[in-house]
Amino acid sequence: MQPKPRTAPDIRDHETLRIIGRGAFGEVWMARSVTGMLRAVKVVWREDYDRPDSFEREFEAIKRFEPISRRHEALVPILQVGRNDQEGFYYYVMELADDLEKGRDIQADSYQPHTLGLQMKRDKCVRAEQCIQFGVTIAEGLDYLHRSKLIHRDVKPSNLIFIDGVCRLADIGLVALLGQRSFVGTEGFVAPEGPGTAASDIFSLGMVLYEASTGKDRLDFPDLPSCTETGSALESWRRLQDVVCTACAPQARGRFISAREMALALRGQPLPSSRRVLWTWAAIGSVALLLAVGFGMWLAQNRRARTLVAMSNTVPHLKIITQPAGATVFAGEDQLGVTPLELNPAEGVPVIYQLRLPGYKQVEIEHRASDEKSAVFDLKLEPSRLPQKGERWLNSLGMVFKPGAGGHISAEPVEMKYFKRFLEATGRSFEGKVVRYQRGKDQESAYLVVVPDGDAEAFRYWLTDRDRSEAYLSQEHHYEVEPFYFVESGQPSPDDMPDAKDTDRGDQAEDKNWRAFHLRVERQTYGSVIVQSQPEKVRVYQHDEFLGETPLELPRVRTGPVEFELREEGFADVVLEGEVREGEQSELFADMQTRKAVTFGRQWKANSLGMNLVPLGDVMFSAWETRHRDYMEYCKATQARRPMRLDAGNKGGAGTVPVVGVDRTEARAFCAWLTERERNAGLIGPKDLYRLPTDEEWSRAVGLPLERGTTPEERNSRIRGIYPWGFDWPPPEDVENLADMNAARKASLENTIPGYEDKFPFLAPVAALRANERGIYGLGGNVSEWVDTDYAPTPPAKPDEPARPVLGTTRGGNWRSSTQEELLSSARTPVPSDARRNTLGFRVVLAHGK
Repeated sequence: MQPKPRTAPDIRDHETLRIIGRGAFGEVWMARSVTGMLRAVKVVWREDYDRPDSFEREFEAIKRFEPISRRHEALVPILQVGRNDQEGFYYYVMELADDLEKGRDIQADSYQPHTLGLQMKRDKCVRAEQCIQFGVTIAEGLDYLHRSKLIHRDVKPSNLIFIDGVCRLADIGLVALLGQRSFVGTEGFVAPEGPGTAASDIFSLGMVLYEASTGKDRLDFPDLPSCTETGSALESWRRLQDVVCTACAPQARGRFISAREMALALRGQPLPSSRRVLWTWAAIGSVALLLAVGFGMWLAQNRRARTLVAMSNTVPHLKIITQPAGATVFAGEDQLGVTPLELNPAEGVPVIYQLRLPGYKQVEIEHRASDEKSAVFDLKLEPSRLPQKGERWLNSLGMVFKPGAGGHISAEPVEMKYFKRFLEATGRSFEGKVVRYQRGKDQESAYLVVVPDGDAEAFRYWLTDRDRSEAYLSQEHHYEVEPFYFVESGQPSPDDMPDAKDTDRGDQAEDKNWRAFHLRVERQTYGSVIVQSQPEKVRVYQHDEFLGETPLELPRVRTGPVEFELREEGFADVVLEGEVREGEQSELFADMQTRKAVTFGRQWKANSLGMNLVPLGDVMFSAWETRHRDYMEYCKATQARRPMRLDAGNKGGAGTVPVVGVDRTEARAFCAWLTERERNAGLIGPKDLYRLPTDEEWSRAVGLPLERGTTPEERNSRIRGIYPWGFDWPPPEDVENLADMNAARKASLENTIPGYEDKFPFLAPVAALRANERGIYGLGGNVSEWVDTDYAPTPPAKPDEPARPVLGTTRGGNWRSSTQEELLSSARTPVPSDARRNTLGFRVVLAHGK
C-alpha cells in the first residue's frame, strides 16, 4: 500500500499553497509568507523514519546547518526552522528556486523549479563551460560544508537548484554530521564505499558533472561520447573529463583530497605541491582508465581465488577488531573467522568484508591491501533487535526465526504457548485445537496451535504491532502467515517424506479453514515512478490526493501494485496501473484522449468523470457502480456530506471502488449535480439528465425477461433459477464480488458461499471482475444498488400517527451476500430511503431529453 495522503502542514507565518517536490524523507511545499513572498518549505515527517533517533539526528544536523547556510553562495539559505511534535514533523523555510523557463518571474500556479535535473531533461546535456562554472561553485560549497564538519550525502542533479541564476546545493534534509554512515542517497551517485565522508560527496559531484556534460547515464561511466568541440571549448571539455575521472575514482584515496582541490582543478589552477605529481598522473590515468575496463573484467573473475589464497600469508596486513568481540567475518559467501581477526588479503585487490554478530547491526568495510603499511579496523558494533541478513533471530516472544531467501521464517510452526500470549493480551475467544508434533528424532515434541485463518491473521497483526513497539521490527517490517501442513505425532515426520503437501493431514481436514502456520518476516521495499503524459502538465492524483503535474517523478514509492489517476479539463480521465519493483524505476505513460459529447445509442467511454456508459434501450446505462472518487468530486463541489470509506484489503485504490454509505436522496442529488455539470460543459443536451435507473431498467440490464407485477414488491423473486452470471449455483469462480473465503478471513463473515473465491475480502474496484454480455459490471455483487422506484406505494398514515417511512428498492447482491435467494436476478430488497450502509451504493443512467 502507498503512504496515506497528508493534508497541507501548518507552517507558522506561512500559507502553504501546493506540493512542488518530493524526496526520500519529506515533501517540498510552495508557501506564501505574511509579507507576500513565495518560499519553499521542506517538511520532514517522523513516520518516514524506521527509528525515532534517526529523525532526531537529522533535526540536530539541520539546526547546526541553519546558520551556516547563509554564509556561502553555493548553499540554499535557510530562513526559518521549526517543528510540530503533535503532528510529527519538522520543517525549514528556504528561498524559492528560479522558474525553469521564466527565472525570477514566478507564477504560483504554473511554477516549475529550475533544477539541474529538469534542465538536463530539457536540454539533454550542458556545455562544458557551464558545467565547469557551476561545478566550481558547488565544489567550493561542499568544501565549506566539510570544513564545518557536515556532509551532504545526496548530491545529484535534482538537488542542484538555481536561485538568481546561481547554482546551489538543495535538499539539505540529508545533510548530516561528518562520519554519520546511515545509508541514504541515490543509486549511481553514491560512492562505492557508501555515503558519510567528504570523499563520497566529491564522487557524487563528479558523477553529476559526467551526466550533465555527456548526456549519458551515470551507470555508463567511464564511457565517453565523441567530442565535436574545437579550440578553447575542446580544452575545457578535456579538463572537465580529467576532473570527472579523478573525482569518480573507485577508491577514496584516488580522488581529490578535498572539494577545494576539485574546484582548483576545474578552474585549471595548480594544486597544492603535495598533489601536483598525483594530479599529473591522474590526467594520464583518465585515458588509461578506459583501457583498464577490459582488464578489470578479467581481474574480477580471478578475484575470489586470489583473495582466498592470499589469506594464508604469514605476515598479517589487515586486522579487524570489534567491540564486543566474536563477530563473524565474511568475504562474499566465504566465512573467514571471528574477531579479533588477522588476515593477509592479496595486494591491490579490493575486498568487501561483512561483519555479523547476533543482536548487533551488520557492518561492511572495504579494504585494498598494500605492502606499504598494515591496516587496522577497530569497530564498535551498534546493538540492534532487528532481523539481520543471514542470521538467526529472536522476536519479542522468544520465537526463533531462521534466515531464508526471502527474509526470515519461524524455525517451527507457531506453538500454543505463543498463541496463548496473544489470547491473554487481547481477550480474544479461542476456537481451534492443539496438536502434538514431533520435531525429529531425539527431540522434544512441540504443541502446535491449529486455528481458523482469521485468527492466524489476527495473531500476526497483533505480533507485528507488539514487535514494532518494542523495537524488534521497524515500521518497514511486518509478519505474514505461511500455512504449515503437519503430520501428527506417531506418523513419519514431514522432513522424512518426499512431499509434505501430499501427506495425511490428520483430522485437520475436519475444517478446511483451520491451519497450523509459520510466521514469515517481510520488509517493505521501495522503488521510484515517473508519470508522463501527452500532452504534459496533466494533474496526477492518488487516493484523491493531488501529487503534481506531468512529467512527475516520485522517488520513493512502495513496491507492489500502484495506481494513479490523471485528470485534466477537456480530456477523458485516465487510470494508470503498474508494478513497482525494489530499487527500480517504473515509467507510466498516458496518451490523453479529448473528451467528446455523448451520442445516444453508441457506447460513451468517458463522461466528465470517466464513467463508461453503454446503450440500453433509450437510455445510456453506466457500465459500473458510481465510484468513491466520482462521489468525492461532487462533495468537494457542493460541500455535501462525505460518504463512508471501506477499502481495507483492496488492491485497486480507494478511488476505484464503489461509493457506499449514501442514501437514496443523496444519490439523486449527485445525479442532479452531474446533469448540471455536463450540460454546462456541452457534453449532454439541455434536456438530457442523469438519474437512478428504474426498477424495470435494472431488470433489463441484468438480462431478465419481462416480469409479472406492477411494483417491485409484486415482482420480487418471481423468476427463479436465473442469476446475474447465468443459471448455475454455486456461482463459478471470480464472477462477482461476494461473501467468499477471503471475506471470511479478513472481514470475519460468518456466512459465506462454500468453496467460492473472488480474491476481494471487502469492496473490489468496479471493473475488477467480469462484465456481462452488455458490458455491464457488478450487477450481482460488490454493492447492492438503489433504483429510482419505491418498493410499494406508501399507505397514508392514520390520524394522529406519524408519517410512515418510504421504502426504497435495492437490487443485486453485495460483498456480504451468500444465499441463493438474495442473489437471484429478480430479487428486490425493501430498504428505508434514508438508510446508509456499507453494502449499498448506486449507479446512474443518462436519459435523453425529448
